[in-house]
Parts: sequence; structure tokens; C-alpha cells
Amino acid sequence: MTAPFRSYLQQLAESTDTVLLLQGPVGDFFTQFAHWLQARGKTVHKFNFNGGDSFFYPPSLPNTLEYLDSLDHFSDFLAAYLREHHIGAVVCFGDTRPYHLLARQVAEAQNIGFWAFEEGYFRPHFVTLEKTGVNDFSPLPRNAAFFSSQFPKLPQQFYEAPPVVPAGFLPVAKRAAQYYIHTHKQRARYPEYIHHRAANLGHYIRLWTLSGLKRLGYWIQDAAVAKRVKQGHYRRFFIVPLQVFNDSQVRVHSDFSSVRSFLLHVLTSFATHAPDDINLIVKHHPMDRGFIDYAQDIRRFIKKHPKLKGRITYVHDVPLPVFLRGGIGMVTLNSTSGLSALIHNMPVKVLGRAHYDMAGLTFQGPLAQFWNNPTPPDAELFHAYRMYHINTTQINGNFYSYINFPDQSKEYDAYE
Repeated sequence: MTAPFRSYLQQLAESTDTVLLLQGPVGDFFTQFAHWLQARGKTVHKFNFNGGDSFFYPPSLPNTLEYLDSLDHFSDFLAAYLREHHIGAVVCFGDTRPYHLLARQVAEAQNIGFWAFEEGYFRPHFVTLEKTGVNDFSPLPRNAAFFSSQFPKLPQQFYEAPPVVPAGFLPVAKRAAQYYIHTHKQRARYPEYIHHRAANLGHYIRLWTLSGLKRLGYWIQDAAVAKRVKQGHYRRFFIVPLQVFNDSQVRVHSDFSSVRSFLLHVLTSFATHAPDDINLIVKHHPMDRGFIDYAQDIRRFIKKHPKLKGRITYVHDVPLPVFLRGGIGMVTLNSTSGLSALIHNMPVKVLGRAHYDMAGLTFQGPLAQFWNNPTPPDAELFHAYRMYHINTTQINGNFYSYINFPDQSKEYDAYE
């Protein structure tokens, strides 16, 4: 008899009776996740590393520990804790954070399951949970044969149209503000804590305000670009979606030193190898609007390459689907925008290390050839790939609104 299909969330819950949670996304998702596990008879432990962690997961909850020592001592402390409490699985959000990178090594050394949550591969209606790590750390095979062979084993009711999940900037901003306020207020209690990015609330308030003002300023310009795309003004064009400047996909999962170096590499290749009748649209990441801008870099590049004048367009807030419906290809570092392009049957060239970069899905030749011969994905293979992930690594929901926790035929709402 064939074993029943189990998503990674179900496999995690069935793998052990004792789970350790490290840092989660800003907000109370890990508190709700702990409740879900406890309702299934699991014992849940939690480490808090700063005041923001403690605000959303109060130290008064059972088996909650405030880690006050240094990063240098964390591995030894964790190794002893795992043995003492017979932990069977370690769970985190963001597997490239300093503490989580060490935790993964310690868990593997003790043959303990290490699980990582991340934003959804197929967002906005999903979040991701993978074994040993996400993105390039995912252990899943990078070949068509695996996904084609797994497709017939998936449940018959494929998750083609998931329930719509409320999203938006305000829920994230509210939780982030609370997180950084309490991190700042309790700095003295956690003097050794090392954050994975700037932890100054004033820094973020200033840049979020600037982001809002810039969005108003770009509105007319972006609306005009969207209209020209729909009217066919740009004829044949490639789209290059940029990633957040401090994204782990750039820092950890690529060989580029920055988004700027990636952009200049793409522009140089385009200038050298793209046909003269091809245009290029560079799309700024919306979450990066207040932090960094590449307009001057693009102007300087065009000045050195006059033949590109009028052929490169830089946009900010035009919705990505506008370009996916009209473009002839995408060049990406390893953004999940590449998956959106594949959904639209758009040819994709990946320059970083992405879990979906494989023969049959993305262009495997050099970038110089891609400009002249963009090859669309194998639609049947991509369907198998997408359905495998949606049924295995993806959970319907949003960290900042609610999660539908599947458990056989039941669903559990995490929070409103």
C-alpha cells in the first residue's frame, strides 16, 4: 500500500514530539505556530534573542528561554540544550541569519531535523517551509525527472486556486514598528545580540517616509509606462526585476557583491549582445524604494553607450504582471519574480543560484545567447514543479494576516 502523501508541515509535526523555535518573522506567527503544535501534543521550546522576540513570544510562555550570551558561544550552548531537552526538530524563519546558520550546523551534527520558514515561493497566497533550508539551501533535486516522477503521487485535488490571503504594507509595517521599538527598549537586557540587518527604528521610519513620498512622485511616470507597455510602445522587451539591496538571495545565494553589480553586468551584456531592436525595462523592488536608487547608475551607463538611449527604461511601481504579459524574457538574479515569469510562460535567465534554475524551466546557456534566443519553459514540467511545491513546501497564508494550517482534511486559522 502506498504511504499517504504528507506536506512538509505534516512531516515536521509527525517527526518529533519536541520542537525548538528560534527567531520567527516579525509578529506573533511563531506564537500561533506553537499553539498549533501544542494542540497536536507537541512540547514546544522557544529562544528569544532580543526585546522584539520577547514582545511577540512572551518569556512567560512555557519552555521559553532568553538567550543573553554572545554569538560566539551560541553553538556550544545550543548543542547542550538540544541534548538536555531531547529536541527532535529546530525551526526558524530566515535560514541565513547569523544564529540560524550556526543552528543548522549544530542540528545536522546531532542528526536533528532543521526546518526553515520563508516568504512564499508562490506568493502572495503562500508561505514556505522546507527541510534543511530554503532557496539555494533547499535539498530538493534540480532536475526535471524528479518533479515529473513525483507529479502522479500528489493528491488529486491540486491547489490550483488557493484562497486569497489579505496582504499589504500596513500589517507588516505595524508589526515591524512594534518589533524594533521593543528591541530598542530592551537593548540593555540583550547587550550581545547581533541583528541580521540595521535595527534602528528611526532609520526605518525615515526611509519608510521617504519611500511613501517617492511612491507619490513616481505615480504619474509609472502610470505612463504601464500605458505604453499595453499599447506596444516598447515592442520587444526584456524585464529585469531588481531585488532588495540587502536580500540574502544577493548576499548568500549569488556571486555578485551587490544588486548594483548585478545590474551593471546585465546592462553590459545587453549593450554588447542584444539585437538593436530590443528594449530593456529595469524594475526597482518596491520594498527598496526608500533605501536605494539606481537611476544615476543607469544614466551614466547610457551616457557611455549612446546606442542604448531610448532603449532602457527604469520603473518603480508598475505591477510586474504588466510586463509579464508583454515581455519576451526575464533576467533575474534569483528572485521569486522568476517563478511569476514561468507562470506566464516567459523565458527566464537566472544569474544567481535559484532552486528553480534547471533545464526545462530556465535558459541554461550564457546570457549573451539569451538576448537572441529566449526559450520558454516546458509548460508540462513547470506545472509538475509548481504543483509539487504547492502541495509540499507551500502553506496557504500570510505571516502577517493568517495561516491555514492543513492537518489531513482540516484547516486551522492561525489568527485574524
